[in-house]
Amino acid sequence: MRMESRWRGLLETATVLAAFVAFGLAWAEGLGRAVAAESNYPGQAVDEATDTPAIWLLDGFNLLHAGPLGGRDRSGWWREPQRSELLALVDRFDDPTAEVWVVFDGPRDDGEGDGPSGSPASRLTRVFAPSADDWLLARVRSAEDPARIAVVTADKQLADRARHRGAKVYSPRAFLDRCTG
Repeated sequence: MRMESRWRGLLETATVLAAFVAFGLAWAEGLGRAVAAESNYPGQAVDEATDTPAIWLLDGFNLLHAGPLGGRDRSGWWREPQRSELLALVDRFDDPTAEVWVVFDGPRDDGEGDGPSGSPASRLTRVFAPSADDWLLARVRSAEDPARIAVVTADKQLADRARHRGAKVYSPRAFLDRCTG
């Protein structure tokens, strides 16, 4: 009887261990698929044929630091000349059908209001908001189809919140690489 009870104990232990291993493997597989489904941050591959967003919302000052200011003296980085340099670069975005919004924190310092930027044929719109992050998230939240929206930022918290609301997220570098004109 003692032998039988030992074998039964070993069998029960092996069954529990096998169940844990199976659960762990299933969990890891599911997690891997979830991560792969949202792998377009920061700058990872996306199937452009099926995943091309129609509306691009850009965190302006965040993008400015990743692009035109990279490695340069950053004094006065928030001023109009630096923003204009960024807007000229963004206006060369390689998707001619995309609607592009660049959102900057704070008020304008050139006396003009929000609106179209760049050339008269530009599809680029510039916006100034008390909080660019709040503006971007409100736009994603109010979208009929958030999956058609891309948010460009290096701010991990903003990226996570936008992705949670259904938007695609791209790194500033991945976006700027597409601004070749």
